[in-house]
Amino acid sequence: MKKEITTYIESILHKKESATLEFKATYNKEQVGMTICSFLNGKGGQLVIGFDENQQIKGVAKADEKANEIALFLEKEIVPEPAVSVDVQSFKGKKLILINVWKGTNQPYIFRGGVYFRKSSSSVKANSTQLAKLIHGNQERNNRWEAKSAIEVELDAIDLNEVKNCINEALSGGRDLSIPTEPLHFLSKYGLYKNGDFTNASVLLFGIDPVRFFPQVRVRLSVFKTDKTGEKIIYDKIFEKNLFQTVNQITDFFDLAYGVSSSFKSSDWKRNDKLGFPRLAIREAILNAIIHRDYSSYSSSIAINIYPDKLQITSFGRLPKGITIKSLSKDHLSVPVNPYIAHVFFLRKWIEKIGLGTLKMIAQCNTLGFKAPVWHMKGNAVTVTFPGISVPFDYSEGISEGISGGLNKLIDDYSNKGISKEITVTLKEAMLDIIELLIKDKKLRASEIANKLGKPYKTIERHIKMLKDINAIIYEGSKRAGGYKLTKKLLNVINNN
Repeated sequence: MKKEITTYIESILHKKESATLEFKATYNKEQVGMTICSFLNGKGGQLVIGFDENQQIKGVAKADEKANEIALFLEKEIVPEPAVSVDVQSFKGKKLILINVWKGTNQPYIFRGGVYFRKSSSSVKANSTQLAKLIHGNQERNNRWEAKSAIEVELDAIDLNEVKNCINEALSGGRDLSIPTEPLHFLSKYGLYKNGDFTNASVLLFGIDPVRFFPQVRVRLSVFKTDKTGEKIIYDKIFEKNLFQTVNQITDFFDLAYGVSSSFKSSDWKRNDKLGFPRLAIREAILNAIIHRDYSSYSSSIAINIYPDKLQITSFGRLPKGITIKSLSKDHLSVPVNPYIAHVFFLRKWIEKIGLGTLKMIAQCNTLGFKAPVWHMKGNAVTVTFPGISVPFDYSEGISEGISGGLNKLIDDYSNKGISKEITVTLKEAMLDIIELLIKDKKLRASEIANKLGKPYKTIERHIKMLKDINAIIYEGSKRAGGYKLTKKLLNVINNN
């Protein structure tokens, strides 16, 4: 009987060296730099330090210290800046260093004046012919949809506050030593602003109203009462903000439904409390769907469907070449469909480690006692299913029917004052977002609401005024320590709906 492979690192160590995998018994900066450079100029790859080609475990002394040293070294010595994650893995009582590398989006990559590429399982210096081929290949990659110019998009269509938030998180994350602090310089460096034009990727990532230019950015989340086609939908919402805001809004839905007080934005996988759902595995699945989606088709979509016995996330777009459904549950190279978009998520540390996403999903589900997610592909769509995962349906009905119905009733009650005429569908959606946030967090200041919803403070002030006018929220406490909360009238109406 074949021995079962139980860990991520073990699955790698059972392989042979190849164009995308290399083992090094000892740490040598020069050799590491050449190998990583060659992976960047090839198909990406993995380098394991502390394990030799004869499958002898050597281990690495002071592995954590050396891993940090390697990360800084690669950022400094390889140009342009690579997307590389350096991780310490334990195996049979010894520590190994694992370096995962994406295929570079800006080939050719240069290490200390030399351009390297893979020849079988070796890293060799490129000659003039191979260098020309890399440059030509980079020109072809720049023709991909995400890298094309969004001709109609001007500066006022970009949320510069979101760009600044991204810059701050990237600076604190430390994955690049030279991150520009000025928004347009930042966007230029990472291929999101070229020759005076914003790219399609920059609109998806930072657009104020991206759906105006790209309707395919929408994500639909639906909760079904049964798993039968045509049965009643008890919650249905379309998300159409930029990618960062959409991830926050969707994942906050799960926090709200399960009554989890801390934000889904946390990257901490170690939690002491017992959760009713695999919180970060679902977050990872949502990130994968959004980052790897094929946005080139205007009919593409992401659907998050929640049934009484399962959660399914379906994304338009086939798996990258070389990746199969079977390989998703094993060690596999990460091949981003949208590398420019993926790189910004990586810089912001919303992606923790390259190539570990699906394995982390499986690991968390197993740790929490849930069934492992299952992937399948049909046509041009990939679906991940979490068996046995749903949301508390009574609570979901309260979200969709109670809150919305309660808000409608208050608006109707004040219709004689002409307020109802001022409330558009868009404004009502914004008011519902604030109400849902206050249900979860109980009491918040206007600045906190603006920050959590990712909206300008002045906009939130206008929405708050409207909610106060219909007696939906009230300010309680001192000017410094107080905050807005839902009124008893609204809560009673919600509970009775």
